Amino acid sequence: MYINSFCSITPAGTLTSKSDLPQSAGLTAARANCAEPDYKDLIPPMQLRRMTKPVRTGVAAAKLCLQEAGVSMPDAIHAGTAFGMLQDSENFLGKMIGQEEQALSPTSFIQSTHNTVAGQIALSLGCNAHNMTYVHKGHSFESALLDAALTLEAQPDYQVLAGAVDECTDTSYDLLNRFHVFAAGATAGEGAAFFLLSQKAQVHSLAQIRAFDMFVARTEEEAGAQLQAFFDRQGLQPAATDLLLDGSVLTDTSFTNTWFPHLSTLPYKAWCGEYPTASAFALGLATQHISAGRERCWILSRTGRYWSAWCIDKIKPAAV
Repeated sequence: MYINSFCSITPAGTLTSKSDLPQSAGLTAARANCAEPDYKDLIPPMQLRRMTKPVRTGVAAAKLCLQEAGVSMPDAIHAGTAFGMLQDSENFLGKMIGQEEQALSPTSFIQSTHNTVAGQIALSLGCNAHNMTYVHKGHSFESALLDAALTLEAQPDYQVLAGAVDECTDTSYDLLNRFHVFAAGATAGEGAAFFLLSQKAQVHSLAQIRAFDMFVARTEEEAGAQLQAFFDRQGLQPAATDLLLDGSVLTDTSFTNTWFPHLSTLPYKAWCGEYPTASAFALGLATQHISAGRERCWILSRTGRYWSAWCIDKIKPAAV
């Protein structure tokens, strides 16, 4: 599966294949919000004023992704989100309590559903194609990507738009912090990222998703066994020249040193913060590094007990 273009909107800013690589990981606060782009040429003002942050960042990321590839209409839209539209949900519940369930506007309720972003992307593009949203906690983006892979296997000529969106509101941050969801010293983050994918390499393709896997592991021993099975199944092994984008947020480096020995390592959540679909940001960052000349990147992602591992390769000339 090949990545033809991408756009990621996170606390690190708006990143595409044409952006410079992030040079310094500057997230030091307990919480970081998206550095949003100028929406003037992306979303009409009347629509923009009715959109909450995940909707507008998701629509903008999708449109910028398509613009970069020169594609006006995708053949399918797949999205992942763990939390959905939190701000709209909070608004609806707050008004329901404050107004004692009387004379409620349905707008916040309608826009609170998890598939709002994928639906708004389709509406803004006039796209009537297959449209699916996955809500699988820390595997939401991975599930959307798996569906994209299956779609492309069945329809090799398709170009599929796949991505993920999650937000961090005041209420969600307080609740998650209360239950110690964030690791010590971690920054709570948010973001939106979309990728245009194809089964066949295009002239403008940026990178190849060689393999990826997702699994549930409650201990590092279980995670190690799953990683070894992934390496064996794919016939792959990390090499010293590879780059590891590490999102495991472990307190020591013994795990990554064991399974990815001698690799240069970047803790990608230092740019985007901690949120369930941060692996989408990592995939965009890996694509940037491949475009900059790296031969292979590995991604190791973890949200609680939800892990995923990825191998991203530079495209061989014969593939195009």
